[in-house]
Amino acid sequence: MLIRPVFRRLPILEKLYACVSYRLISATEPSSSVGIVPDDHFISTGDGGVISGGYKLKSIGRALEAYIAEAREHSKMIAKERAEYERGKRHLANIMGLDANSITQSDIDRCIEYLFPSGLTDLKARPVMKPPEEILPKFRKYSFDEEGRPTDSLFFTLKYKFHRLLSDIGWKTLGLVRYQYGHVPKETLSTLPPHSELTLTGSVWLSKDALSRKLGETISDEMYAQLIIAFEYMCSLPFAGLERDFIFEYRMSIASDKKQRLFGPEVPAVEVDEKSNRRSVHSETSMKRSRAYVHVTDAGTGKYVVNGQTLDDFRSLQAREIFLSPMIITDLLGKVDVIARVEGAGGPSVVPRVVRHGVALGIAALYPDHFEKLRLGYSDAVGKVEVGFMQISELLYMVVRTNVISVSVLQ
Repeated sequence: MLIRPVFRRLPILEKLYACVSYRLISATEPSSSVGIVPDDHFISTGDGGVISGGYKLKSIGRALEAYIAEAREHSKMIAKERAEYERGKRHLANIMGLDANSITQSDIDRCIEYLFPSGLTDLKARPVMKPPEEILPKFRKYSFDEEGRPTDSLFFTLKYKFHRLLSDIGWKTLGLVRYQYGHVPKETLSTLPPHSELTLTGSVWLSKDALSRKLGETISDEMYAQLIIAFEYMCSLPFAGLERDFIFEYRMSIASDKKQRLFGPEVPAVEVDEKSNRRSVHSETSMKRSRAYVHVTDAGTGKYVVNGQTLDDFRSLQAREIFLSPMIITDLLGKVDVIARVEGAGGPSVVPRVVRHGVALGIAALYPDHFEKLRLGYSDAVGKVEVGFMQISELLYMVVRTNVISVSVLQ
């Protein structure tokens, strides 16, 4: 009784199948608008014709056509910009008296710095002359087969470079695990050779923005967290040192250049706490008769203590602004902790300034990218005067000094 209704519907299904089959067969018949290309399933007659029981249509989709057109436009633009760059390089060599055939990119950078001096703190705002491949945005190049299908199996994941990186991490992690259990007995896992250990001290993972620029794809916070978790697990394996080169491609050094100076003292060295894995910097600055000892720690909560007092104890709004100015201009307000100790007599503006100097040095050491933003020159001159005019204080000093000399001579 339960099977009879199914058999009653079979004729309807047969008619539907016949209708769909007829439409599919008619859709595959040759047409004058689409070309037929012989392949392994077809037989060519030699005179341009194709003989087969069926025909296989090959057409390029709109997405692939748009990609090909965009790739051609990008190639034309790069060729045009490259020709202008070569022409400008020859003119620059003639201006500076150099050989246009042997001039290098470092020579070009020095010439541009000499011809167009700039005091802008942001290096990206200064005039440059670079090859177009370094300045213009890179074009995403994909590889397709003859039928227009992408050769990369992860192409349809929308973020195929990101998933390719995750896949590489997974395969390398599996290789480390197999190497561990295939070459090292379980009783000797505690005494591993020193070359297999991986030390991550002095470096951090690339930020989300830096990783997006490296991959050429926009990634979300969840994707970035997933990637960091995979990297951390890979680094925790005993033989992670075997993949040191691959791991450090996605890490950034936090060591600062000690040759750089911020209006006086050298940029201090960065210290890493073994327990909390937090970076910190100790700096020592002085101004007039005051000396400050400042300790700056990253990954903080915005703690700011000066001689055991918080910023709420300073009634002057100007002093508070001076204290917080390094964090404000670097967008690190509430992200670092500062503990300062000031010795010596200091006025209401000297103490904030000497502490600000130490905080700026600490931020420059922890975040080298903010080095140029923290430049600030102190001047002992009282006010600004026009060129060729003497300050009033100097004029009065000369008048008083002249009177003293004249009086002494007269006496």
